[in-house]
Amino acid sequence: MATAPAVAGEKSSSSDSDSDTENDSSEASETMESVSSFDQFEEEDDLSAEGIVEEPTSRQLQFEINEETPPGAEATVENSCQLGESGLTECGEILKKLSRYLWAHLSKSERVSLLKDFIESEFFLIDGDSLLLTCALHVNLKMGQTLHFFYIMERFLHDFIQKEARFVIVFFKDAENIYFNCPHFLALRTALIQHLEYNTDVTVHTEFSNCLSPEWNTFLEECYPHFLVVSDEGITARQTDFLNIFIIHALQKKINIVQPLGLESDVLRIYGYHTSSRFEHRQFFEMHEKQLRHALHAHVVFQKSQEARISVCGHLKLNVEDLQKEVHQTLSLLQDLWPQGAEIRGVVCSVSCSVALKLYKKMLLDLEDRGNPNTYTENCDTQDLKEAPTLSEAADLCRMYCLSVIFLQHLPLIQRAKSRIITHKWDATLSPFLRMLKQCAFLILKQLKVTNNWSVDFTGLPDLTDNILWKNIAYYYEIEYHRGLDLELGDALMHAYHKLWNTTLALSEGGDFGDSMPVRTTSRLFLTQKETLPKGSNQEIPKLGLIPLKSEVIEDYAGDIWSELPFVSSDDPAITCLSKKREFDELKHWHSSRPLSDDFERTRNSDSAKSKDAKERRDTQKLYHFYHVFGRSLVGSNRSVRITKVGSLPSPANSSGQKKRQHQKKNAEKLIEENQKRQLAKLEKKEEERWNNLSLSIEKEIQENLHSGIKRLEDFLQICAVKSVKFIAEMVGLDACFKLWKECCLKPEAESKDINVVIQMMKRIHILHEKYSELLQNTHRQKLAKYLKYIGFDNLAHTLCPQGKESGAGKDISKYSVHMGAARFQLTHMGPYLFREERSDPDPRVHHFIPDTWQRELLDVVDNNESAVIVAPTSSGKTYASYYCMGKVLRESDDGVAVYVAPTKALVNQVVGTVYNLFTKALPKGSVVCGVFTRDYRHDTLNCQILVTVPQCLEILLLSPHYQKWTERMRYVIFDEVHCLGGEIGAEVWEHLLVMIRCPFLALSATISNPEHLTEWLALVKGYWQRVESTMENADPSRNALKSSKRQQRTRVGKPSYKVRLVCYKERYNDLEKYVCSLKDNDFVIAHYHPCAALTVNHIEKYGVPADLQFSPRESILLYDAMVHIWPERSRMQELEPEEFSCFKNKVVIMRTDAKKYEEELKKELLSWMQLDPGKVNQLLQYLKPQTFDSARIEKERMLPCFVEKLKEMDRLPAIFFSFNIHSVERSASRLLTNMLMRQYTHSHNSEGEKNLNRKLEKAIKSQRRMYAAYLHSNSTARIQRLILWDAEIKEIKKSLKKSKEVPPDCTYVDRAGVDSKTFRKIVSRLRWTRGGSGLIRLLQRGIGYHHGLMEYKQRQVVETLFRLKHVKVVTATSSLALGINMPCKTVVFTEDSVYLDALNFRQMSGRAGRRGEDLIGSVIFYDIPLPKIDRLLKSDVPKLKGQFPLNITLVLRLMLLVAKADDKEDAKAKALSLLQYSLMSFKRPKVKCMLKFYFIYSLQFLVREGYLNQECVPVGYAGLVSHLHYHEPSNFALVSMLVKGLFHKLCVPVIVDGKKTFSEDVMETLVVVLAHLFVKRYLPPCAKKFKKVFSHSMVPQHPVTAAGCCTWKGELQTTGLLL
Repeated sequence: MATAPAVAGEKSSSSDSDSDTENDSSEASETMESVSSFDQFEEEDDLSAEGIVEEPTSRQLQFEINEETPPGAEATVENSCQLGESGLTECGEILKKLSRYLWAHLSKSERVSLLKDFIESEFFLIDGDSLLLTCALHVNLKMGQTLHFFYIMERFLHDFIQKEARFVIVFFKDAENIYFNCPHFLALRTALIQHLEYNTDVTVHTEFSNCLSPEWNTFLEECYPHFLVVSDEGITARQTDFLNIFIIHALQKKINIVQPLGLESDVLRIYGYHTSSRFEHRQFFEMHEKQLRHALHAHVVFQKSQEARISVCGHLKLNVEDLQKEVHQTLSLLQDLWPQGAEIRGVVCSVSCSVALKLYKKMLLDLEDRGNPNTYTENCDTQDLKEAPTLSEAADLCRMYCLSVIFLQHLPLIQRAKSRIITHKWDATLSPFLRMLKQCAFLILKQLKVTNNWSVDFTGLPDLTDNILWKNIAYYYEIEYHRGLDLELGDALMHAYHKLWNTTLALSEGGDFGDSMPVRTTSRLFLTQKETLPKGSNQEIPKLGLIPLKSEVIEDYAGDIWSELPFVSSDDPAITCLSKKREFDELKHWHSSRPLSDDFERTRNSDSAKSKDAKERRDTQKLYHFYHVFGRSLVGSNRSVRITKVGSLPSPANSSGQKKRQHQKKNAEKLIEENQKRQLAKLEKKEEERWNNLSLSIEKEIQENLHSGIKRLEDFLQICAVKSVKFIAEMVGLDACFKLWKECCLKPEAESKDINVVIQMMKRIHILHEKYSELLQNTHRQKLAKYLKYIGFDNLAHTLCPQGKESGAGKDISKYSVHMGAARFQLTHMGPYLFREERSDPDPRVHHFIPDTWQRELLDVVDNNESAVIVAPTSSGKTYASYYCMGKVLRESDDGVAVYVAPTKALVNQVVGTVYNLFTKALPKGSVVCGVFTRDYRHDTLNCQILVTVPQCLEILLLSPHYQKWTERMRYVIFDEVHCLGGEIGAEVWEHLLVMIRCPFLALSATISNPEHLTEWLALVKGYWQRVESTMENADPSRNALKSSKRQQRTRVGKPSYKVRLVCYKERYNDLEKYVCSLKDNDFVIAHYHPCAALTVNHIEKYGVPADLQFSPRESILLYDAMVHIWPERSRMQELEPEEFSCFKNKVVIMRTDAKKYEEELKKELLSWMQLDPGKVNQLLQYLKPQTFDSARIEKERMLPCFVEKLKEMDRLPAIFFSFNIHSVERSASRLLTNMLMRQYTHSHNSEGEKNLNRKLEKAIKSQRRMYAAYLHSNSTARIQRLILWDAEIKEIKKSLKKSKEVPPDCTYVDRAGVDSKTFRKIVSRLRWTRGGSGLIRLLQRGIGYHHGLMEYKQRQVVETLFRLKHVKVVTATSSLALGINMPCKTVVFTEDSVYLDALNFRQMSGRAGRRGEDLIGSVIFYDIPLPKIDRLLKSDVPKLKGQFPLNITLVLRLMLLVAKADDKEDAKAKALSLLQYSLMSFKRPKVKCMLKFYFIYSLQFLVREGYLNQECVPVGYAGLVSHLHYHEPSNFALVSMLVKGLFHKLCVPVIVDGKKTFSEDVMETLVVVLAHLFVKRYLPPCAKKFKKVFSHSMVPQHPVTAAGCCTWKGELQTTGLLL
């Protein structure tokens, strides 16, 4: 390289803290502390401590105006400054109030998964400035490298992109002014915007001025975002205020807030702190909107007033307008020099250097003039002139900058990564010039955005500058070059450098700044030494290598990677320092000599049937009795199956044995048929007599009360077994309905006609036409045609009876018409009654109903011992296959076990009750039909044939070395709600079970969006087990001999198949209609919500109509009418007119499939509209949206009892009211009870009848006493008769009084026909000793209940039972009722918006409404849910099952424990390998498989080094304790480490009190604090750090969270032995 000037000596630098501006207000001090890490960027880059110049507070405004400013301009600037200052002063109070208000709400943010119900068309917003701050303040940011900043930014965004999330980034124009005194942030912000626009596919909006602009409001209304990611704290108090206004505006727009700080992610999810929009936010904004707008305007005015001049350093002032003009002119010159285009780094470098040098030269000349007393008379500090770098020194700095840019353009990253670590920083005196370079870079990038006629390559924008490389060059010339190190650039780099510097000189227009060589022409030191060295700089790098291990599992699973890894030698300290611990033998406790029990044994055993205590046996009998009652409420009282035959299933019908007896059976069959005919004739006669006795009363009741009369008719039809009698009954019902309709039509017009009469008429006609067509005679057809003609359906009458005579000829029958087409009437009013194409042939395997085709396929799967993934909607009947499977296992043998895996304990109890009610079987002594195993209790777990459990408990049995024999007995495993495989907590356990079981399985769910992917993965797993079985059979003959008897037995009961089927059924049996409830003027407006109202033009354009967005027949008509209203001239509308539609035309009975075809045609027409005129589609969707009214949440809570009463009036009960807050659930139920008690008190207080009865009773008792006294003295017959009469009168009075005290019907929801008082008392007796049982009983007495996860299981069972028995009509519940609980209801109400109300929970909860066989149609009502949230719920798809990260370190230890201690080593190794090799996450992803292998190896190395495994991978030391606490990783390892190191011994030092050792309160409190830090974590949002000083250890026992932790960990301490 060229020579550099000699350095005479080190020159002392000036102070790093000189600044000519005052600090910002005290409010920004904490914010500036948070940004101090980024200040180091400028300290190392181009700024000293004066780098970030804070704007002064409103009371400290100082403006430096150049003396050359024209008087008018100066006045304008001063006026704007004064306006901004006064505006900020006036708005100070509201901004402080806003800050406190937002902190109170943001500090209560919940840490949740953000993307769990996302679909492709949904998006969220990211505030660009918050993204800038989050990445710039990242703890791992390498200061001074823009490339590292952009890497962190892209990692932040890639997390969302990888998880298929869509987002939009917005940068407000006014936010740019906030960084005006921070040019490094300005340049970085502009580079960020342009990088996102030019180099990525991310949508960026920069056209909005601020969050209160009309354009921004329009954008939010048109494209409602899911949430907004925005920071609550800026780098200055001004920016914090700006962000606070942004946040409150978003919240009042019903947009939820997510804070960027605290965002975390795993393989599938992103977790963040989420604040939901509430009505209170809208109230606050509306109350202070004018002040907030004024404050934002004042901020903008104030910031713009600062842009006239930039204070660079001391008296060095930079005129912004001059700088902008210079940049514009220089860019034009460069465009002439490089017309073919340029690379962004070369453009920024050459233009910024030339502009900075020119303006710096002019500024120095101006400063010299100010320092000359002849030319400048004002007092000024000439020290600025002495400290500022000279023009030659600035040129040296620019040459090194140009050279660093050349290196950026030509050197690969791998070479730049090898550069030395510089511990120097830029001298503070360089700050003025470096600030000018940054300001120039900002203006250049901004100018390039509006330059359209020049080709600029923005690819290198993320790598715009590298301050570390720049300082390396300076260090070389200052230090190393003078030590004799001479490095050559090379021809290519030298040529590029010459070209860049010459371009800079050309742009400077004759400025004498020197040639490109030498790079350094001055001797000034640009770098100064830091005081501290980086941490760890003197640490010795350890030797690389792994500890050698020996294990078959390692060789079989990760042998390909293991063989290529480096290992340390046997004498390496890493091996020699390994402690020789005793092998873990699982025989005794680690802290005592007592026998050790595993997780199974530690679970409380509730088996009291074998107890010698009579009370315990009695309690067990009561429990079993309740299970039978509980089960009867689930499946009825006549469904019990007694398993009597044990052995193989019946042989097929075409076997040879049956052929031999075929002739004998023919004679027997003849006798049977004759007997059946006689019995049928007898039954027919009996049923005819019964109908004759009931027909007149039923017909009369229909005339008087249609609803009760029809109910009596249908009750008779349900139990009648004779088809001919049912036909007669239907005809009588039809006649009665027709007579009633004629009477209704003859009434005055003022009285409305009851359309339900015609609905019942058409229902009877449908039934007669479809089910009894063979019994219909001509006279019957003529009668049906007559009725159809009367109600206006002439076309149907002609279709039914074309040759029939004109009934009613000459009569005016128009008054009887419904004035509606037949097809429209059936779709609008008869949707629930439309017939489905169901099978009529019974299946001999099913006795209580005729299964559909897909249900028969499930039965075939079980009969063939195959596995299946079953996906069908809620209430479709998929669970029946699981009970059929249980019955099959019971019939086959006394040894086989069917395992039912349920996600919750509530569902476990439900299944147990069903099993107790369904199956009875005589078993050998010691065996039972059903057993239970949960984390709380267990009974008959290992000696039952049907085990009902939760996933975690089944995993304990599968991974336990001692229960392998029991696992071999498993014949089937049923996984209910298998979509929990994609849940947030415990999902990996479901995956472990699916992989480790050998037997067939049934996986049931209603909400899996990718069942094909799941089935394919499970088929691969089953293929593995097939290969394992084959290998074991061929490998060890002795093993085969020992198991031959078991194989023969398994062959008799059916050999398991390794085939996995997928059974999908998409159609829901009953329709669900949605409604939105609003509160207006203390009245409820319940508006129908059409499914299409959830769609947007953008969504339809990109993704079409969602496949699961289904209409009821009525909603199809509503959509058609809306389409006609919007586009009446569209010719296709005539074809879709219901009466003209091909599937409906002249059709007496419209089938369900016909309505579905009509729905599909309407969807196709909607899509065609999208191609022809999207504007029409937008009008259509807006037309379908219901009108809603907003109100305060507290008001809606207050009016909830009135809303329930409205549902009662509408006959929409029973109903379940879902909320996601336990306190809200109980509070709502209590509010309903209070409302009823107040109403009853009002009734009784105003009733005089009860008072009169009391007086009459008192008088009668006195008279009876006097008569009795007279009777004692005189024994007359008359007095005896009077006594008898008085006694009878008293009884009547008491009876009347008792009746008057009964709860009025309008003060209770109880259906008195559901449960009698005796049964009710028996059921609620289980609540006698439960917590809160008495309060729950009071609610149940009024037909009200609540249900949540913190209730005792007895309480949940009682509520569920009474609800199914129709005693309880109103239940408030959390999501505890979402997963498979059989709670059929008419209506589901969502009473509260929550982040947990996602697509999955919505589908599960809404599935409770309209259950098959219970209701004709289900209703879902949104009460206090924002419309945008409803839109998202309806069109969102459930998440895809992608698999969790399957491993953790404790799981690896448990697998090694299983392999080392199992009796059957081969089986244990096969289980371990299945779990390691076949995770769902690695399915079809080779790179992930490789990653998991490395993680497995890392886990083993960790366990060996920490002393839990030896080199043979055998568990040693405290492996048992760690594995027992596996659900608390990594706290389990921390706890054991503290125990081993004696920290608890030092902490728990006893004191002697009265000669006894005890622990002081301080010791126990400290112990609780330590354990709480380990095990009881609570996630707090970042903004909660302002509250940290309030917490103290002395307050821990009183804090609710810690108190809960104390209770929780008392059991854990006892388990681990710390309290022993």
